[in-house]
Amino acid sequence: MAQKKNQTGSSFYEVVFRGKPKVVRAFLAGLIMGAGRKATVFYSYEEGIHHEGKVEKLAEFVGIRADDVHVIVDGETSALLKKLARRITGTTGLEITSHRRIRSASMDFDFHAYARKYDQEIVALLDRLPAGLKLRGYKHDVVVDPRAKGVEAYAVAHDYEARGEGTVTGVIDNLIAFKRTLKDYPLVQAKDIVLKFA
Repeated sequence: MAQKKNQTGSSFYEVVFRGKPKVVRAFLAGLIMGAGRKATVFYSYEEGIHHEGKVEKLAEFVGIRADDVHVIVDGETSALLKKLARRITGTTGLEITSHRRIRSASMDFDFHAYARKYDQEIVALLDRLPAGLKLRGYKHDVVVDPRAKGVEAYAVAHDYEARGEGTVTGVIDNLIAFKRTLKDYPLVQAKDIVLKFA
């Protein structure tokens, strides 16, 4: 049976390695170079992808269990890792503990702007979401108070105040790229990406 692909034409998987992040990164770089092809690899700890609860993070922090590294890879890389799983453990000591296909992903966000210009920039960004992404539960409120015109930026009252929140959902690679774009907009607070598995 053929694997279902997402809207960008690629399927993605979350692969969990038991091992140190530097070792996993070096191993994957060598594997991909050795295979002589391009691959898509995202590290959850770098991209702000949620993968476990507070209890598990605390347990890992105090050394109760081994480190694990959550990695998002394209379908071809996933297939190669599955094929080599036993050899990887025997040769490197790294162990693949989980391998799941990602159906979609979501990311909550909110913003708060005190100037029309910044509000318009953020709204325009949300109106031009990349292909494969959708906006859900979007709320946008604007309060204009002409009596506060000219008040300093850090005062209690502002002549323009905009707030918004919502969730962006869709394909994982485009959502990661969009989250990176949001770093250029300091008034937007992007939460962790949450994966939905097939």
